[in-house]
Amino acid sequence: MDKLAAWIGDDLVGHLSFDAVRGLFAFDYAAEWKAHPRAYPVSPFLPFARVSEDAVHSKSVRYFFENLLPEGSALDAAAVANGLAKSNLFGLVRALGRESTGALALLPERALPAALVPSLREIAADELSQRIRAREHTPFNVWDGKVRLSIAGVQDKIAVYMRDGRMYLADGAGIASTHLLKPAPQREALSSLVANEFFCMKLAAAIGLPVAEVELIRVPEPVLLIRRFDRQATESGVTRRHVIDACQALDLPPSYKYERNFGSGKDVRHIRDGASYTKLFGLAAQSVQPAVFRRAILRWGLFQYLIGNSDAHGKNLSFHVSHDGLHPAPAYDLVSVVAYADFDHDMALGIDDAFRFDEVMAFQWAGFAMQCGINRTLLAREMSRMGADVKKVLPRLSDAMFTDREKTVISDVRNYMLVQCDKLIQAAGELPDIPENTL
Repeated sequence: MDKLAAWIGDDLVGHLSFDAVRGLFAFDYAAEWKAHPRAYPVSPFLPFARVSEDAVHSKSVRYFFENLLPEGSALDAAAVANGLAKSNLFGLVRALGRESTGALALLPERALPAALVPSLREIAADELSQRIRAREHTPFNVWDGKVRLSIAGVQDKIAVYMRDGRMYLADGAGIASTHLLKPAPQREALSSLVANEFFCMKLAAAIGLPVAEVELIRVPEPVLLIRRFDRQATESGVTRRHVIDACQALDLPPSYKYERNFGSGKDVRHIRDGASYTKLFGLAAQSVQPAVFRRAILRWGLFQYLIGNSDAHGKNLSFHVSHDGLHPAPAYDLVSVVAYADFDHDMALGIDDAFRFDEVMAFQWAGFAMQCGINRTLLAREMSRMGADVKKVLPRLSDAMFTDREKTVISDVRNYMLVQCDKLIQAAGELPDIPENTL
């Protein structure tokens, strides 16, 4: 049986194992971790005491660790670089698990985190520029023959350590990445995506939504620099904070990040087994402050509607995990997807039975409230407030840092948001009567 040790800092949390004969995964917590007064399960579906049969437990373990891996071409590159099949989950976790999302570091059984030799390899701006331009031939997440990304997502990105304005590839004890670098996609039609995301993130911060810190840099290609909220730099090194995304919190595989997990085709659009707002609000039971938790989810969803982010799916929402339960993490991947004709504009998560922004009216918001157990008065207040806040802040956001082409897209995004704000405020005043539920 193959095994890997899971660590949080210098604490052994448990062991991930794979029984190749039976095809079953298992995760068993270390006795020392369970005895720690502030210890916590790494996922709601991987409790300290196993309460399910082996096959069910194996499924949850597989889903949890599968959600740590990159997706799309980044996963292809990781598999090729390590001589593995994409279906070899255990092998991929072994290869990529030292620097994953959250606090867990996966190491060979007898390896100790403190024994890993720390190293920093600087990336100069001209090298980063060259690698961005060479992506057609060289996967962006592979540097020096090694995969430098084990973070879920389909966009090109790498994880770097930032110090005094300089960026490094980091390895070893006491050191870890502190930021993510995301260049614009290779497709010319999406060259403004970095500016778009930067603008939407700054707008969210300006109206008081907790968001990851972002910076727009040019090398000269535009790159979004994102401070990781699951890392904290200290004088003695970098501390990891445990987070999970909504798919992990809901015990879903990454392929179920969209509510209509089989797509929007005529014969399958009725199947809605993936992540959904109803399921997300249900996670409030895992929080020590359910009302605060649910309001955070509500405001996250309202903002996605206002900016036209049809790709706000179950892997674009994360939660800090602690002894006290789940807490919503700062928002990330906020993009006005409707600005691009080539993207799918069906919403990843439906609002009631609506999956197109132009289908969402007061009736759909009322159905959304009923399904999610949201108080009608609170919903109307949050809709009106966010619509008014965005309308107030939008004119104040500067576009001086953008190129002329980016400014054209941002102008279109602004105009779209203003229309959405008016629709949201109007719908708030027209919500039909629904049963009053407490948030």
